[in-house]
Amino acid sequence: MLWRKLHGTNEFAANTVLTAGANVVLAGLGMVSGILAARLLGPHGRGELAAIQSWPSFIASLAMLGMPEAIVYYSARDQAAAGRYLGSAIVLALISSVPFMVAAYLLMPLLLHAQTPTILWAGRWYLLLVPIFALVGLFAHPLRGRSDFAPWNLMRLIPNSLWICVLVLAWLWSRATPTFVAAANLVALALLIFPFARIVTGRVPGPFTPDPQKLPSMLHYGLPCMMTGVPQMLNLRLDQMLMAALLPARALGLYVVAVAWSGAAAPLLNAVGVVTTPAVASAKDHAQGARRLAAGARGTAVLAVVLCLALAVLTPFAIVVLFGEGFRASIPAALVLVPAAGVLGLNLVLQEGLRGMGRPYAALQAELAGLVVTVVALAAMLRPMGIIGAAIASLLGYSTVLAVLLINVRRYAGISLHELVFPQLADVRLTVERLSTLVPELRSVTGNSL
Repeated sequence: MLWRKLHGTNEFAANTVLTAGANVVLAGLGMVSGILAARLLGPHGRGELAAIQSWPSFIASLAMLGMPEAIVYYSARDQAAAGRYLGSAIVLALISSVPFMVAAYLLMPLLLHAQTPTILWAGRWYLLLVPIFALVGLFAHPLRGRSDFAPWNLMRLIPNSLWICVLVLAWLWSRATPTFVAAANLVALALLIFPFARIVTGRVPGPFTPDPQKLPSMLHYGLPCMMTGVPQMLNLRLDQMLMAALLPARALGLYVVAVAWSGAAAPLLNAVGVVTTPAVASAKDHAQGARRLAAGARGTAVLAVVLCLALAVLTPFAIVVLFGEGFRASIPAALVLVPAAGVLGLNLVLQEGLRGMGRPYAALQAELAGLVVTVVALAAMLRPMGIIGAAIASLLGYSTVLAVLLINVRRYAGISLHELVFPQLADVRLTVERLSTLVPELRSVTGNSL
C-alpha cells in the first residue's frame, strides 16, 4: 500500500499524511454535522445548543489535569509502560472530575445568565460529559505516544460519525430540539467506552492497573500542560462562553457557524501538530528534534497561507449555500476568523514541538500572553461590535500567542524565524523526490488509472 511504502522510508511523513487524511475526513464530518445542526435548529436553536455544550466541554478538558499530554509524552519515552500510564491517568481524571462538576453545577446560573431555565437545566445535565471524557477521551493517547497512528486516527473519527447519527435521528424522530440532541450525544459518547477499551488493550502492552509511583511525574508534566490548556481553550472558546452569558442565543448561533466554517482549514494544518510531540520527544538528540520541529513549522506556514486564501474567497458564497440564508450575517465574522485559523494551526505545531522538547512552560507563557490580549479585546469589542468584535479579539489573541511562541522556540531550540516559516530549497527538492518515487506505487494501487 501507498501509506506503508511511505512509512517505510519516512515515518514522520507517513504519519503526517495519514493524520492529514483523517483530518480531512474529520473536516468533512464536522462540516456535515455543522450544516445539519444549523439547518435543523436555526440560528436561535444552534445558539442554545452551543450554550449547553460550551461550558461542560471546557470543564471536561480542564478536569483531565493535563493527562492526555502526559500520556502521549511518557508513552513515547517508555512504550512498554504505556498501559500503566493510561490506567494511572484514568483513575486520577475520574477522581478530579467530582470537584470540577460540583463547582460547575453551582456556577452554571451565572455562566448561562442570558439563557432560558430549560437551557440552564440542560447545561447542568451535560456536565456528565466530564467523567465520560475521562474514560473515552483518554483511551487513544497511548496510541499516539507510541506512534500507532492508524488506530488512533480511526478512534478520532468515530465520535464525529456518531454525532451525525444523533442529528439524523433527531430529524427522523421529529425531536429537533437543543436539549434532545445534547442528551442523545451524551449517551452515544458513553457507549464508546467498551469498543475503545477493546481497541487499546489489544495494541498497548499491559498491565493497565494504576501505578501510584508514576503519578508525581505525570502531574509534573501534565499540570503545566493543563495550565497551558486553560488559556489555550479560553483563547479558543472564551468568546462563545461569554456570548452564552451576555448575548442572545441567535448571536451565538451565528458566531458558531462562522467558527465552523473557518475551521475548514484546521484538518490539514493540525495534521503536522499532532505528530510533532512524539517525533521531537523520540529524537536521538536535541539537534534532530529541532530539525523536525523546523520542518513541520515551515510546511504548516506555507499550507496555512494557501488554504486561508482559498477559504476567504469562498466564504461569502459557501456560508449561505451550506448553512442557509438565515446565517448570512455570519459572513463578516467568518472572514476575520479564516486567517485566525491559519495562525492557530501554526501555533499548534510550535507548541507541540516545545512540549516534545520537555518545555511545556514555554507554551504556557505564550498562551497566557494571548489570553490577556483576548480578554482585553473582548471587554472592549464584544458588546458594541457583537460577533465581529469577538472575531477580531480571537485574531489578536492568536497572533500574540504566535509572536511569543516564535521567541521561545528560538530561545530553546535555536531555530531562527527564517527557518521556522520560510520554505527552503531542500524542502522542495525532498518533496519532489518523494513524490517521484511514490507515483509508480500510486499507479499500482489505483489500478494504473492515473
